Amino acid sequence: MSDGHRRAQAAIQTILRLTNLLMAGKRVAVIGDEPELAARLRAMGAQTLLVDPAAALRGHRVLAEDEAVALADLVVGATEAHLPLLRDGAILIPAEPPARPSGAGEPSGADGEPPAVPPARPSGAGEPYGTDGEPPAGPSGTGGGPSGTGGVFAGLPGVRVRDGITGYRLGPGREVFVLDMSC
Repeated sequence: MSDGHRRAQAAIQTILRLTNLLMAGKRVAVIGDEPELAARLRAMGAQTLLVDPAAALRGHRVLAEDEAVALADLVVGATEAHLPLLRDGAILIPAEPPARPSGAGEPSGADGEPPAVPPARPSGAGEPYGTDGEPPAGPSGTGGGPSGTGGVFAGLPGVRVRDGITGYRLGPGREVFVLDMSC
């Protein structure tokens, strides 16, 4: 089994566990190069919206990225640039930050292990770290910054819906939900 298949299966299992959604009939925009994920979602009955013209040969609907995000019920690989395009009630899975090469930017001790010091305090955090060295819980209750996701919606106040799901109001009548795929 390839790494792409493993990632796709792990993502689908997390989505299903967090949302309890039935994928049949859902419009899912897959942003980025995730052919295995798109294929599995399509096999589950979702209408997959992709940007790659070659995806049409595999049965996916091909649209411009902006159109796909605006139509989708579930957006995989969302970034901050997609916020104005989202429909009310959309569920987002933020794009993962690029993985750093091992050892890049990570301090290490004499034995190659990371030093046992608490992490630096995030910029803009108004509260000190707790006695356990963990950052204080933000308004979303998921820890870290104000949003709890630390990426796409950093700085926006989010409300924790339940474990792994944070809701955000983007304006009157527009609310989106972000899944924390690390749960």
